[in-house]
Amino acid sequence: MKNMSLQRIALTLFIVSILLVGIIFAKSILIPLAISFLFAYLLYPVVWRIERYGLHRMIAILTVILISLIIIASVVFFFSVQISNIHINLDGMKDKMIQESSSTHSFLEDKLGINLNTIGFYFDTTIKNIVSSLQSQFGSIFTTTATTLFQIFILPVFTFFILFYRTKVAYFIFRLIGRNKKRKAVKILREVSTITPRYLGGLLGVVVILSVLNTLGLTIIGVPHALVLGVGAAILNLIPYFGTLIGALIPLVYVLVSVANPINMASKVVLIFMIIQFLENNIITPNVVGGNVKLNPLTIIIGLLFGNLIWGVAGMLIIIPYIAILKIVMRNIESLKPFAYLLSNKGMDKYRVNFGGLRILKRNLKGNGKGKVKKSAGK
Repeated sequence: MKNMSLQRIALTLFIVSILLVGIIFAKSILIPLAISFLFAYLLYPVVWRIERYGLHRMIAILTVILISLIIIASVVFFFSVQISNIHINLDGMKDKMIQESSSTHSFLEDKLGINLNTIGFYFDTTIKNIVSSLQSQFGSIFTTTATTLFQIFILPVFTFFILFYRTKVAYFIFRLIGRNKKRKAVKILREVSTITPRYLGGLLGVVVILSVLNTLGLTIIGVPHALVLGVGAAILNLIPYFGTLIGALIPLVYVLVSVANPINMASKVVLIFMIIQFLENNIITPNVVGGNVKLNPLTIIIGLLFGNLIWGVAGMLIIIPYIAILKIVMRNIESLKPFAYLLSNKGMDKYRVNFGGLRILKRNLKGNGKGKVKKSAGK
């Protein structure tokens, strides 16, 4: 009996390992397929409404996809032109960094009596290597390979067929699980098709709002190319936790290497992004995305690391919606409900720090203080 259980565990681990290897090696096909599923969920409510007016499914899907492609292509073309106008003098940046490091070394030697010749040599060499690497990579960062082109052009094809065959896929699932579990499957499919578009639409809304706020903030403090930097930071915000930091670092680094008075401007950039991040965490995301998907931070971080491990940046961008869909499925299956609870943020409300709790604590402290004053006055 014990040997049978060990064999089953070993077989399960072997199958999981094979699946992971297959997912990694087939990423050139699976990444656009996974993104297409999310696009299909995002476009599904619009396609469904158009079909209800009597338009043929194929025409409805083609119309929605075509309009979406026109919008996306226009936005990409506009920002490509804007990015091409950004010029960073990497040679000047290298000279500036070496000059700053030399002045720092001089200060430390004069004031502290530390001989930093050896450290300075290695520091200057490191700076030269970093900038040389940037120079070699900067020109090829926007080049597209055949694989990338394939992934871009296959996206609308996958999206079309996912939307076109959605009924067939649903009936396939019903036949696969049997008649007894059909009602449960219908409930899961409806919940996924309702919550997922709301969540993805909410994320898109957050990106638009953050793009406006970032661009306005950077424009007010006088950062060049505020529109490109603001929108880029907003798009990176799609990656929870890490995306916010990376998005803020892009305009910060640009200011440090291209502005005449970088320290003053950099401090303003940091302040702007701290204010916007506070608004995003406490006002924008809770009201726009809402409670459609509730995952705890540990689940999100592990998911991001796992997504980065198998599919890189693309995996980090799309892993959270799929974990949310997985949680919906687990929540509706009795034997998997404990795992759904583990992924969710339930059960930790009393340990959460929020402004409402602080206000209640402050009010209670004031009430206790007044009570003590009244007692002492009575005495």
